[in-house]
Amino acid sequence: MTACHLELLGIRKRFGGVHALKGVDFDVAAGEVHVLLGENGAGKSTLMGVLSGAVRPDAGVIKLDGNPLNFASPHDAHAAGIAMIPQELDLVPGLDIAGNLFLGNEMTRWGVLAGAAMRRKAQDLLAHAGVSLDASLPVSSLRMGERQLVAIAKALSANARILIMDEPTAALSAVEADHLFSVVKELSERGVGIVYISHRLEEVTRIAHRVTVMRDGAVVGTTAPDAPQATLVQLLVGRPFSDLFPPRSEKIGAPILRLEHAAFESNIPRVGWQVPRDVSLTVHEGEIVGLAGIMGAGRTELLSTLYGFGTSGHWRGLVEVRGRPTALGHIKAARQAGIAYVTDDRRGTGLILNHTVAQNTVMSTLKRVTPFGLVSRALERREVISALEDYDVRPRRPEAKVVNLSGGNQQKVVFAKELMSDPGLLLLDEPTRGVDVGAKAEIYRRLRSLAEQGLGVLVASSELPELIGLCDKIIVMHAGQTIQEFGPNPSEEAIRRVSEGEGLAA
Repeated sequence: MTACHLELLGIRKRFGGVHALKGVDFDVAAGEVHVLLGENGAGKSTLMGVLSGAVRPDAGVIKLDGNPLNFASPHDAHAAGIAMIPQELDLVPGLDIAGNLFLGNEMTRWGVLAGAAMRRKAQDLLAHAGVSLDASLPVSSLRMGERQLVAIAKALSANARILIMDEPTAALSAVEADHLFSVVKELSERGVGIVYISHRLEEVTRIAHRVTVMRDGAVVGTTAPDAPQATLVQLLVGRPFSDLFPPRSEKIGAPILRLEHAAFESNIPRVGWQVPRDVSLTVHEGEIVGLAGIMGAGRTELLSTLYGFGTSGHWRGLVEVRGRPTALGHIKAARQAGIAYVTDDRRGTGLILNHTVAQNTVMSTLKRVTPFGLVSRALERREVISALEDYDVRPRRPEAKVVNLSGGNQQKVVFAKELMSDPGLLLLDEPTRGVDVGAKAEIYRRLRSLAEQGLGVLVASSELPELIGLCDKIIVMHAGQTIQEFGPNPSEEAIRRVSEGEGLAA
């Protein structure tokens, strides 16, 4: 694989009255992971459309190793060694991996499809991309992370020297994302130049060599990957990081949830599942309480078992809701106790992607729109339109398919769905994962507004700046136990030190 240096110089593009790109300069070198950040509408997708040959620029030039290129189609970009992996993967679930890798370029012998030869060649291509999967597996049987790896192998099969990855971890679990990062690192070390588009600031320090931020169709800054998150946020939104978080309220009411030395006993143990084994905490009306801890600390398990989601069992120790002992452990009991839950996987368990916004939104309050056992479309539409306005879901079309919304708007639909039942306690697991900074700020404002109306919030997040800026207090978990409580505005270093178990007895 030969070294290369790709440059985009003075790229301009208008769509009618919209000035999508305003003279953008961008480049990526061989072996470099150049992360491109920007909110929805910043111009990232249009710029990558130009680079991948899908969009013709109005002005500007693309150079590869100093030589000008003119792409009339994505085929021209492929021929130049540039491949793009879109967020919505272009794989065919009904075919096996080999069939997908050679789709449109099938191997034949005497006019007959050479299936065995394709599978052997596909196995070599997978190995070349650092992917250990059987090429005969149907894509429909693969997890999302595995499909992402197949898409990388497919791009590299055309000898791509520049790889564009658009939000590759948006639908991945933490473990799948870790595997993807290791593959990206390996490709970089082999000389592939990678343009990595993401909304997740926490990914930057893990994979980037450089970071460029776009806003309103222009590049507003390029930084080193270890730049403070506050610097990146200011570039993204044009205002200080601290301005993302609304002021805390002084109105803290009566306890909603109280746990004292509470532990969950699962009926069927799950491998890798850190059940709560000694949890003490209280969430009051009007209070936002954060859960911090390293991966495996048990934050997700605490929230899911409180809601009765993911595993069956029962609690022992003190578990009180509004001062009364409550037998949580299944979803019906949690809903009756006024508890709602937003999972960390909106695409997998939070939403039904192929259903409409309306169908998803009223899912938790069907009785409200079925007065005589049948869905009243008029009632449904009235409830949904109100929710879309309250949560600023765009577009405000109840009939739109959820799968076609941006990540931030999908998350707003999840919030609307859960909060239509008027809960007293909201459990949140990674509530801003995969959404841009602007949408994060909207979510923070909405949570604080709901807290001021008396809602209690228990939120787990792997982003310490988020917990520090948002929460009234932060509780650190380690190995299924709550080990320390911090008041407002603790330092990241103090939380990190406790999270990693420093000072704990062996």
